Amino acid sequence: MERRYVTVSALNKYIKSKIDQDTQLQRILIKGEISNFKHHGSGHLYFTLKDENSRINAVMFSSKASKVSFQVENGMKVLIDASVSVYDIAGTYQLYVNTMEQDGIGNLFLQFEKLKKQLSAEGLFDPNYKKAIPKYPSKIAVISANKSAALMDIIRTIQLRFPVVRVVVFPVPVQGKDAYQEIVRTLKYVDSLHFSTIIIGRGGGSLEDLWNFNEEVLARAMFECKTPIISGVGHEVDFTICDFVADARAATPTAAASMATPDLVELQQTVNTTMYTLQTLMKQKIQIHREKCKALQSFYLFNNPEKIFEDKQAKLLFLEEQLHNTFTKELSYQKQKVDTLLQKFKYQSNLFIVNQKNSIQQYEKQLDSTFKHIYKNNQEKYNYLMHRLHSLSPLKTLERGYAIVTKEDVVITSKKQLEPEQEIIIRFKDGSVKAVIKQGE
Repeated sequence: MERRYVTVSALNKYIKSKIDQDTQLQRILIKGEISNFKHHGSGHLYFTLKDENSRINAVMFSSKASKVSFQVENGMKVLIDASVSVYDIAGTYQLYVNTMEQDGIGNLFLQFEKLKKQLSAEGLFDPNYKKAIPKYPSKIAVISANKSAALMDIIRTIQLRFPVVRVVVFPVPVQGKDAYQEIVRTLKYVDSLHFSTIIIGRGGGSLEDLWNFNEEVLARAMFECKTPIISGVGHEVDFTICDFVADARAATPTAAASMATPDLVELQQTVNTTMYTLQTLMKQKIQIHREKCKALQSFYLFNNPEKIFEDKQAKLLFLEEQLHNTFTKELSYQKQKVDTLLQKFKYQSNLFIVNQKNSIQQYEKQLDSTFKHIYKNNQEKYNYLMHRLHSLSPLKTLERGYAIVTKEDVVITSKKQLEPEQEIIIRFKDGSVKAVIKQGE
């Protein structure tokens, strides 16, 4: 019996037709929590609808997504009217959403947003506090679950990219109640060991699975670390508080390992390229200088070195002659300048002397006139004073018959000044006589 094989496309189309014929699946009311949300540039909404035990992919095309009255975000609980069908190209079944309503925002998501706003306001996400990730680390600490896929991806990636670096694993629980406390203790201990870089990593999961990395205590411990930290928690669509506090956030644990290390192959290629470039440049440089040397060797002056001396000597003689001519010319110019100044000085001197003589003569005339005037005034004043003096002179009085009596050069004005037998002098206008007091009345 001949076997008949079908193509993958045929099988997927067959399964799709069977599901599309099931009336129970053409309209289904379903509720769950949104995760892995993506708003495509075309306007379509892609996300995963999940509950505690399972999940399903969903799509809402732009014509219907434009009617949603709220901002769709990860962690939202929603009520959905949809149909179930097969995406035959990928062979997966998914929800085709017609309408979507909010069923209340999950408590964890509210806590996440509240803590995110609080820590952001305190500055824990400030880029100014971010430490630079070393380009060439000497040792890297990896904090992750023991033997997890994320840990294996990190180690494998580091060994492939930069096998010379030392990698030390610090296993911690990454899921479960209070797992963050062990992560905090381990992180503080690792920070004291002076590693180049710390990678905190784990695989993807729901908001609940990743909640230990949204704890405030862990966020503050990461902020206080002195060692640069790379957060490689979850998948590309997952974000935790640790991602915002860390010095660098990687989309996946593998990306975190790539971020922490240079690619040795690329470095080797860069070194080889640089060496080749340097060698090429050096060869070109050597060749250029070799050609210059050859040109210099054939230069005529090297074959006739005395020519250099002759040229220099001729130039020296020319400069000496030029200097002598310049000096002579300058000397002649300065001499002419001095002669001109002397003539000018002589002229100015004669003019000054003439002016001064004229001024002196003028001053002499003024002085003579002033002196005569003063003399005349003083003479008139003298005559006036002499006239007054003469009018007041006692000699004038004597001429009128009066006499002056003195005793021992003292003028006597009262008889009380005299006693009998005293000798006195009586002065008249034409001379003096001595007399003796006999008796007074």
